[in-house]
Amino acid sequence: MARPSSKDSDMKNLLCISRLFLPAVAILLAGCASVQPARFYTLTPLEQQAAKPNPRDEAPPPPSVLIAPVEIPDYLDRPQIVTRDGRNELNLAEFDRWAGSLRENIAAVMAENLSILLSSDRIFVYPQVRGEKTDYLMALRILRLDCIPGDSVLLKAQWTIFAGQDRGGVTHMAAFTERLADGSYEALAAAVSSTLAQASREIARTLWTPPTAAPR
Repeated sequence: MARPSSKDSDMKNLLCISRLFLPAVAILLAGCASVQPARFYTLTPLEQQAAKPNPRDEAPPPPSVLIAPVEIPDYLDRPQIVTRDGRNELNLAEFDRWAGSLRENIAAVMAENLSILLSSDRIFVYPQVRGEKTDYLMALRILRLDCIPGDSVLLKAQWTIFAGQDRGGVTHMAAFTERLADGSYEALAAAVSSTLAQASREIARTLWTPPTAAPR
């Protein structure tokens, strides 16, 4: 009986290796094909026609405002959208993210909202404008931003309005809520935008009433 040649042995070994290797490659390719692409969301300002100007008997020049860097909790300062599950548990949406810095997005939306509500084109965000002399300086701090998928968004904000040459300031705090239209992250981003619109209207009202510094 003829003994198998070395070529036949090599061919058999190659076939065995391919039978083991090809399924692994197929599984790897299937896994790569099923990777979910990330989706990105941004906050939106008020629409021009949706904003109602504050009623005034006389029409003084619209105020100018410099918005200081917005403060947000550390757990929100990340690309992933953070939602709340229960009282103490937080979830990070790996494939649903903010399109850029959430802090800067909030500041930009707040500036646009106040520009519309105050009918002023002199609303600035620090440090984009540093040397501009403004009537007010506003410091905004987001204390809570609780996003509960399929339910609601709660925004709790604290803001301080500084006015005058000595920049004496008065601090306000309020909470704003918005129900979600559905369980999507698009609806969640829209609800966050709505709570910012509510906060903007409240801040605009405090800006129309010049703040008085607390006695020292």
